[in-house]
Amino acid sequence: MALGDTLTGEVCHIKGVRLGSARHDPDQTPSERHHYANLVLMCPTHHTVIDDDEKSYTPERLLEIKQEHEAAATQISDSEASKVAVSFVQNVANVGQSGGLSAHTVNTSSITVHSAPSGNHLVYQRQIAAIENLWRIIQNFSREFSAVILIDSILVPQEIDEYFGGRDNINLMEILDEYRNQMQAIHKMSQAGSEDAGNEKPFVTQRLWSIFFVIQGIYGRTALLLTNSFKERKFVDWRNDRGCDQLLRAVLPAQSVDHVKNLQMNGLRTAIDLLEGHFLAEAGMNRPQSQ
Repeated sequence: MALGDTLTGEVCHIKGVRLGSARHDPDQTPSERHHYANLVLMCPTHHTVIDDDEKSYTPERLLEIKQEHEAAATQISDSEASKVAVSFVQNVANVGQSGGLSAHTVNTSSITVHSAPSGNHLVYQRQIAAIENLWRIIQNFSREFSAVILIDSILVPQEIDEYFGGRDNINLMEILDEYRNQMQAIHKMSQAGSEDAGNEKPFVTQRLWSIFFVIQGIYGRTALLLTNSFKERKFVDWRNDRGCDQLLRAVLPAQSVDHVKNLQMNGLRTAIDLLEGHFLAEAGMNRPQSQ
């Protein structure tokens, strides 16, 4: 789905990624949620229309529409395929239904590289590629640590603490059992591609790299705090953690930090959305959100 050299198609989830997103199925496993069978290509307009009308556009109907379109699809020429492929590698087109900035598509026509060198097209393209690669890793963080975000989004700290203290057996909390292993957070960081991020540092601004570092730190630290929660048999809340506070204040205004820490639910997702907004703003994509 392209207009000239610009990709307009969005890879969307038939059953939404997170609780509260369109057609979300809590019984889906993470691998099923991101599998090809649960993905459908949409234009931005119909993506919005379909998500706003879940009654008409059920998972079954979307699957039927997908199958009909695939059956009617015809092969395109090699030259046309190559043209679209070039556009594709210049985009981060993994669009989900988070309700936040993680659904944002990054492409070369939208990015304004600060202090872009004149007369050096290769360097300019490498800077853009670095921004796209860091954004891809940020999206990978969102997938790898989705369970951490989910629990923070639907349970209040007291409920989480009751689980870790053994006073309430909340079945949903079992999705965090993998964090009993203190190496799990590091493994997920590696799976997201964090080890490759350093390759991009020389090609982005110091501010952009700092924002990326903070986003990475927030995901990793909140996951490690859950490991400590299992050890201490009480919830080690990120809201009260000095490390998380320092990370957030390195990028976000004090008012915004206080706001997200006062949220009893969905504070972590809100904080990450704000950080992503600053990342995109520094990349020349949009203005940071005020809250």
